[in-house]
Amino acid sequence: MVLNEQRPEVENEMSKKPVSRKKVMRTVSRHEGFHFYRDQGDATGKVATSLTEFVKQLGAVDVRSVNFHFKRRDFEKWIRDIIGDVELATKLGKIRKATHGEKLRNELVQIVNRRLDEPSDVIAPSFRPTQLFSRT
Repeated sequence: MVLNEQRPEVENEMSKKPVSRKKVMRTVSRHEGFHFYRDQGDATGKVATSLTEFVKQLGAVDVRSVNFHFKRRDFEKWIRDIIGDVELATKLGKIRKATHGEKLRNELVQIVNRRLDEPSDVIAPSFRPTQLFSRT
């Protein structure tokens, strides 16, 4: 994964443009996947190629990997630049930088799972479809 690569097709962090659920839920190539490391040059061998895989790996990978990537902001960068979900990346960026270990892992997993569970066809900031018709 190239973390510092500029990707003009991805909206900037201030964008309020909705992101399609299909785009966010897609599977990317292994090359674009998130490669988990415990430290520089110490790969875990785990790769996530979708948000669903990412949250599963995040819950199981060595906690040193979680701490390593969090302080480098790698999770935010991958979710924003590769997956294309600016809103989710922003939410992860708001976690206190002093948080670490299992507490950090649990918070990250919870935030990503909430995003995956959003019931909409369009994932957007402050966007929740209203029910227009009753089911009677």
